Amino acid sequence: MNKLNGIFFALLLNMILIYIVSPMSVSAYSYGDPSEEAIAEAYKELDAHVEQGNWENVKEIYEAHKKDFDLYFTNVQSDLEAGIESENGDVVLRSWQAALRLNIERRLHFAEEQFDDYGQAKLLLAKARGTYSVLEPLVVEQKDQQTSDNIYQAFDEALTALGNPGLFGIGSQENDPVVFQTNIEFILNEITPMFPNVSEANDDHLTEENLDILSNWNEAGGSSFWLWLSVGLIAFLLIMILLNKRKQKKSS
Repeated sequence: MNKLNGIFFALLLNMILIYIVSPMSVSAYSYGDPSEEAIAEAYKELDAHVEQGNWENVKEIYEAHKKDFDLYFTNVQSDLEAGIESENGDVVLRSWQAALRLNIERRLHFAEEQFDDYGQAKLLLAKARGTYSVLEPLVVEQKDQQTSDNIYQAFDEALTALGNPGLFGIGSQENDPVVFQTNIEFILNEITPMFPNVSEANDDHLTEENLDILSNWNEAGGSSFWLWLSVGLIAFLLIMILLNKRKQKKSS
């Protein structure tokens, strides 16, 4: 019996040591399996099919993930569907990129909400980072490598800020909600301007169509409008002068 107890405690001690040492022996970004986001992985296929002009495949990819757009990404759905309908590859890709940005925002939001649940918050943070890894080449293209490195560093620091409950309290590390919030805000502030909703990308939402309307109004109707306004004001002033003179005659 004593021998069995000795074996049990030896195994338990080994488990504790492995749990404590393993985080130090792997990379600083030790997420394990982040459960890759299907919608992020689908973007890679989408990009290839758009480039090749395989619009039937593009439609199939969208249909496979339509439920996600119905639930979480309605803000970009109309742009995406319009892009598919008109076979506009740029609009389709930018709309999907905006959806990935929204997915990062969603995952980070829930990670913050479940900050005290270490396992769940860590998984959500991993999903956000996994989604960002798909957007990273575009960030480097739009900005530079340093910007992307800073975003990855923010993910690292957010992970550290989650702390670690340890095993039976052994090897535990305190969490830091302020540092966590600071880093996720940094991430969102960096990526949001780079991946806006397509319909909101242009200042004041002006399009060529409504710009034409404005220019036509200025050329055709603008001058006549001011002419009639001037005539109306002059007529109004003349009437007021005549009425004032009549009142003066009556009073005299």
